[in-house]
Amino acid sequence: MEELPEWVRRQKTKGTEVRRMAGGVYYLYKVSSVWDPAKGRARKITERYLGKLTPHGLVGPKHDRMLEMLKEVSVKEFGASSFMIELCSDVIELVRRYYPEAWEEMIVLSMIRLFHSSPLKNVVHHYGSSHLSDAFPEANVSPRSLSTLLSSIGMRRERAVAFMKNFIGGKHHEHEHAVIDLTHIFSLSEGVITATLGHNADGDHLPQVNFILILSLDKMRPSFFRLVPGSIGDVSIIAATLREAGIESAVLIGDKGFYSSRNASFLEEGKLRYVLPLKRSSSLIDYSVLRSGNKRELDGYFLFERRVVWYSERKIGDARRVILFLDDELGAEEQKDFISHVDDGKLTIREYYRRQFSMGTIAVITNCEFKPRRVFELLKSRVNIEQLFDTLKNTLHSDRSYMRDDAHLQGWMFINFISLLMYYRVYELLLRKELLDRHTPKDVVLHLSRVYKLRVGDRWFLSEVPKASRVLAQRLGIELHIT
Repeated sequence: MEELPEWVRRQKTKGTEVRRMAGGVYYLYKVSSVWDPAKGRARKITERYLGKLTPHGLVGPKHDRMLEMLKEVSVKEFGASSFMIELCSDVIELVRRYYPEAWEEMIVLSMIRLFHSSPLKNVVHHYGSSHLSDAFPEANVSPRSLSTLLSSIGMRRERAVAFMKNFIGGKHHEHEHAVIDLTHIFSLSEGVITATLGHNADGDHLPQVNFILILSLDKMRPSFFRLVPGSIGDVSIIAATLREAGIESAVLIGDKGFYSSRNASFLEEGKLRYVLPLKRSSSLIDYSVLRSGNKRELDGYFLFERRVVWYSERKIGDARRVILFLDDELGAEEQKDFISHVDDGKLTIREYYRRQFSMGTIAVITNCEFKPRRVFELLKSRVNIEQLFDTLKNTLHSDRSYMRDDAHLQGWMFINFISLLMYYRVYELLLRKELLDRHTPKDVVLHLSRVYKLRVGDRWFLSEVPKASRVLAQRLGIELHIT
């Protein structure tokens, strides 16, 4: 028998056998023996193949190597996280500058709020299964740690103000900013916050938080916010918010519950401009121009998101204008819904005849000089922000156990403000690529979150990208790759 090389003999152990193949290749097998009564001697049994012997050691069977590698496989969300990190690099850098001791936690929490609307208790899970855990490895995102972080952020309002002023821009440009009062969205009637948000005469906690958001009109992004716990509810909050932000001119975009002649007068006395939606039952609205169905009686039209919007306007006094918008597509949808309720007996046809001319309409009162299309765009921007922030109510309820006072709530809202900045970065990108009529920022996040990275051993690979995600990435000019 041919003598085995020294490096082969060193690797041969008890219960194994070396077999030489053509080309000088050596394979190792596990063997044993059993007594064979028929032959009257022991019979060798080859149990299994152990691998190929090399001067550097044993190379196991391919399937064993694959199984071993699978033990080291890790799968993490990659597309949305890497995209947002690149798109919002300047926002991340500002957070690092103003909060050097906690910037990683703040960025991680803000992005997870944007991606998942996640309460604090679920952040650890999303972080561990995301590229964020590799991009920001030092982040401590346990619920208790984040609760402490929120309190720390909320107690230093001056730092938050300095941060937000980076997004205000030229404060002397007229009409550059819009003010949106979102107080009603953050009603805490379910007792979400149990700290001193304000007290009534009986010492009970008031179920309301006043939240004022300022939006840059030229940049179409959030610029500033102010949260006022308690029962302060007059227009002085708006004026004080503008002073804190250092903004001299802005326009208030209200909701249907805000307008009254008294409120409008207060705003005008404070030299504040406003665009306030009117309830359809308001006596200020003149529906007579719609009764003939002749569009010539209206003042004009414009296209908004591929829909035709007609309008009619009239002056009230010296400064106020009432603008009535008509969207026929919206009107058809409302008519269909109304008639279905007539058929099931919930409404009457008489009621339909009474309301028919108001269907598909939106009316506002304003003291601004904006053209009707611009007024309509402002209303739309408010609706978008309302829808976005409306999702926060549920997570605010979920996080109530971690928020014990005003500081926690201030910190929590600041994190959501950063999330909103990120949201509008995606909005701006869609606007530049002329894709807003087909996709929302949430669509982008959803599609990109389906792109994963896989670690096999010590190497990372990009997963197969779903077609819808790939097409959207191409339209946005996004390159998905592992570096």
